[in-house]
Amino acid sequence: MNFLLLNQIGCLLLLGFHVQYVIAQVDLSQNAQGYDCSHIWERNNDSISGIYTIKPLGAIASFQVFCEMKADGGWTLIQRHDGQDGLLFNRVWADYKIGFGNISGEHWLGLDQMYMLTNQDGRTSKLLISLGTFEGNEAFSLYSSFRVGPQSNLYQLSVGEYSGSAGDAFRVGNSNQDGSYFSTKDKDNDKCISCKIGDTRFASCSRYQSSSGWWFGSCGNANLNGQWRPEENNVGWASSVYWGTYRTVESLKYSKMFVGNYPSI
Repeated sequence: MNFLLLNQIGCLLLLGFHVQYVIAQVDLSQNAQGYDCSHIWERNNDSISGIYTIKPLGAIASFQVFCEMKADGGWTLIQRHDGQDGLLFNRVWADYKIGFGNISGEHWLGLDQMYMLTNQDGRTSKLLISLGTFEGNEAFSLYSSFRVGPQSNLYQLSVGEYSGSAGDAFRVGNSNQDGSYFSTKDKDNDKCISCKIGDTRFASCSRYQSSSGWWFGSCGNANLNGQWRPEENNVGWASSVYWGTYRTVESLKYSKMFVGNYPSI
């Protein structure tokens, strides 16, 4: 009797270990090739740029991203705005939450995905912004840390120390967008009670001034989701692809935003 009981217990234990192993295998795979593009590059330095499936640590499901593989590591593309696909960025909160566009072209990855990417236990995030003009000039802004808060905190923006050639448009004089909440035309969180640009006053940066969703702080000097404008019509618009410390009156030819991840020290 005792021998039979021991055998039954042994079988149950073996079954338990097998079940745990299978669950772990499913949880680790889910067709994901890494936690993020940086992790994919860490595992294989010969990885090439393209579309990959990732599953950030703590995320429930995997999703596709475009990975830019550089000599210094892999970068996850979270925004590309260049007019190539004619993509409309003047959208509602629900669209910015889940993302829109074509992963291999012009797109916004999604605030939920950005939250998952930048809030992984044991991994730190940084932000790289790449900008280009119609004259062929290029510049970048790099932030040593980058975090997008949860929806319950309105996807609050947090950026670290700046370096680069395009300037720190998030923080210019009295204008500080670091710490700003995300705003769209149907969900106004920009703290703009009565903002003024030139002789024009308005009560919402997203709805009346920029025609896009972004981290506005009484509008500010940065908005890479503004309306894209062609070369012959890209000067003097308030609602444009704008990085004020790089070009003050021009709508840029393109903007790209990348997240780099690395193990926390």
